[in-house]
Amino acid sequence: MVHIEDHSDDNDIASGNNSNSNSRLLGGTASGDEIDVDLLPPNKSEGADELIDRETEADAIGDGDGEDDESEPVLTWQELRSKLLRGDASEKSPEAIFLRLFEDRYEIESPVTALSNIKTFLGEYLIQEFNHKDFCSRAGLASEKIIDDDELWQKFADDHLAQHLAVAATLMLRIAMTIAKAFHLQAEDWRDVNQACGKAVRSLPACYKLQRKLPGALNDARALRFLPMPTVDGGEDLNPWKSEVGKELFERAHNVDWNTIEALTISDSKPSCCFSGKFTITEVVASDEFTSVHLAALEEGDPPGAFPTRRLKKGEPILWEVDSSFGKTLEAGFLIDADWYQMESQVCFISALMTVTPSW
Repeated sequence: MVHIEDHSDDNDIASGNNSNSNSRLLGGTASGDEIDVDLLPPNKSEGADELIDRETEADAIGDGDGEDDESEPVLTWQELRSKLLRGDASEKSPEAIFLRLFEDRYEIESPVTALSNIKTFLGEYLIQEFNHKDFCSRAGLASEKIIDDDELWQKFADDHLAQHLAVAATLMLRIAMTIAKAFHLQAEDWRDVNQACGKAVRSLPACYKLQRKLPGALNDARALRFLPMPTVDGGEDLNPWKSEVGKELFERAHNVDWNTIEALTISDSKPSCCFSGKFTITEVVASDEFTSVHLAALEEGDPPGAFPTRRLKKGEPILWEVDSSFGKTLEAGFLIDADWYQMESQVCFISALMTVTPSW
């Protein structure tokens, strides 16, 4: 992807991105408030760069007399880790498991690597890779009965996901605050990390769910209608636009009546162009029938093909329609990276979703 010009033990806890395979389209299964802390660099590396400078200064102390003393680091990662888990003897506690996931995923061995990876852990790993079920099983937060029953698990996950992700956000904030205090960082040195931790409490659960549920029934139906893709299985066409069996599978997979889909798409026409890229949501307009999402282009990717390519300028707007159920979850500022097709009505639909991320 290019920017648009202006003209371990825990490997099994990673679940991967939302699947966009034909089996998903045809009905297969795909694999709060902000923290009120007003402390906390305009970019990802600023706080870590400042921390490196402070560590370098500390290492230089005592070297002026020509002796070979080695100064002790201000704070080692092991010391910081002990502070974080003090009084918590169990390595199976939610905090300890999140900390181990963080360490293993980003090879955390020092405060520098910790501070520089907090935003990535929150905005990428916890949304795209984190496996909530395995986490709950490992931490003993859900019984085997709940873990093994899809219906019971879904209800449990809906009720507890936000609470569990808030533990991770709070842990990351404690890490950042401990490092800032130990190395005497100024508020502006780690402001972006602080803001990300605060926003994560509200944004992470929404992005986590969107990553796994988008593009949704309306977009899947349009993709199946207009895009060339194999839908025949065992000699039977399972495309809902072509078979009754396909309609039944689609209805079960998306929990929607096919007649509703036909009514919403009655005026559709085939796509006039396609494009790929990352867009920021500028406005969400919800209604009972569907949700209209206004977006602006940020980065351009390789177009998916099958229709003429549209070249986009940075900031150029598009209009995207999704199921009405997404109206309360999508928010201005969220970033959507996907393959898109634009119909003659100017309305776009997604054929393949890559990522949904917060605004930081």
